[in-house]
Amino acid sequence: MEQLKKFFSFAWSHKGKLGVLAISTLVFAFLLFPFNDLSDFIGAQISKMSRNKVYVQFDQLHMSLVPTPGVALENVQVEAQGLAGLKIQEAILTPGFSTLITQKPAGTLTARGFLNGDIQVSLKSGARTDDGKERQEITIEAKKLSLGELKQIGQLPFVAKGDLNLSSKALIEPTLKTQPDVDVTLRIDQFQPLSVQTPLGPFVLPELKISNVELKGRLSAGKLIIEQGIIGKETDELRGTIKGSLDLQIIRPDPDSTVIIPQMGGYNFDVDLKVKKGFYARASTIFSIAEGALRLNNHKIDSADGVQYRFKVQGANFIDIPNVSALR
Repeated sequence: MEQLKKFFSFAWSHKGKLGVLAISTLVFAFLLFPFNDLSDFIGAQISKMSRNKVYVQFDQLHMSLVPTPGVALENVQVEAQGLAGLKIQEAILTPGFSTLITQKPAGTLTARGFLNGDIQVSLKSGARTDDGKERQEITIEAKKLSLGELKQIGQLPFVAKGDLNLSSKALIEPTLKTQPDVDVTLRIDQFQPLSVQTPLGPFVLPELKISNVELKGRLSAGKLIIEQGIIGKETDELRGTIKGSLDLQIIRPDPDSTVIIPQMGGYNFDVDLKVKKGFYARASTIFSIAEGALRLNNHKIDSADGVQYRFKVQGANFIDIPNVSALR
């Protein structure tokens, strides 16, 4: 016991020197440790944990202690089931302190150079469901993601250009047996639709540029509600508003899979569109088909500078011809 007291007395009297020694040891460990050699090891571990469904490679790895402990990866490439491939210039992972206590995943991932923009994803424990199931709260902030680069992610049914900005907060039960609750605000600047995939191949759309598209909505209990939808400005060739709802279930066919599938059902939308003469002439074939199939002529208002469509569209699915009625 006396020896133990002497040891603590010695340590306290030299606390400054011991502190410098500890800090120096830690700093040199970070500086000299061959973190870059961990790429193959980390990639193999991620592949193993995901049952060979996710593959990650990177060029360099850095670790930091200030302002918060974290890991930075440079030139990251990700391959996953359902994804054609992702490239990120720099990915910074900051684990949450609550992880050490609760042993549950938490933290923030910042991806720079993702789809030519930046995105930040934060994860922490969220409020439980009414029947007591645990949920995770996911917050996403994205700035200037390129729609033209979306082809990297998967087989999308459209090709477009524009800069996407997104703000979203979601409460998700990991097994998806309970549908997620999501609030989302989306804005696309300089939107330019290029083509749409059809059973006969890609259909090239007439030239059209829209200053901005803004959507604000929420997903709850399997229903997507568009509270506000604004398309274009007064100077655009196509502008208008849209609001309504869509039955949307998010399902995971395989509990061990990273793939989730949106399952759409019935819908009900109020649409008010104004089309200027120039675009109406360039897209005359599309408008003629729509007017004939949906009887939009009954809800068409001609004016000196173009046409206006005001209608309500609803249906049980996107396969059958919808019901179209006057917008009151």
